[in-house]
Amino acid sequence: MKSPLAALCLLSVLCACAASRPDRFYVLSVQPPGSVQARTSPATEVSLKVALPSMVDRGEMIIQTSADGVRVLEHERWAAPLADMITETLARDLERRRADLLVTGAGRASGPLVKINLEFLQMTVRQGGTASIEAHWHILDPRSGKDVVGGELFSTPLSTDDYAGIAQAVSGCLSLLADRLIAQM
Repeated sequence: MKSPLAALCLLSVLCACAASRPDRFYVLSVQPPGSVQARTSPATEVSLKVALPSMVDRGEMIIQTSADGVRVLEHERWAAPLADMITETLARDLERRRADLLVTGAGRASGPLVKINLEFLQMTVRQGGTASIEAHWHILDPRSGKDVVGGELFSTPLSTDDYAGIAQAVSGCLSLLADRLIAQM
């Protein structure tokens, strides 16, 4: 009698160990990688505000499985709130492209500043395929009176078929978006 009960307990413990999987965390990176030039004093302050669709603005990575289906990756997680990481990464991408910019979050800057409002309409990742971001923007520069509205779809192939490749591809999409925003400014 003792032997079957011990075997059942051991089997339960082994199943519990096999079922629990550690969470892995991912971050976005500034593109292109490398060091940033030292700046003496920025000439242009930029306020950056980013809005994400609720479906992707969550801790877990989301993979599109079909036209109508997604998979929530419970153990593959963003290391910080995705909206915050996107805003911070995009801010550093913009500063890397123009040394005269100082990008802050919405409402943090003082004085006349350029305002960039971004609305992400979709952010899609297909494992083994591409990451894409469709964004609309409104850039307002009160100093020059420039008022630009635009939008575009940015896509980057996944360089690897693992979850770190997803973070790299999303970072690549943000880099393309930063290039477009700088051209619009």
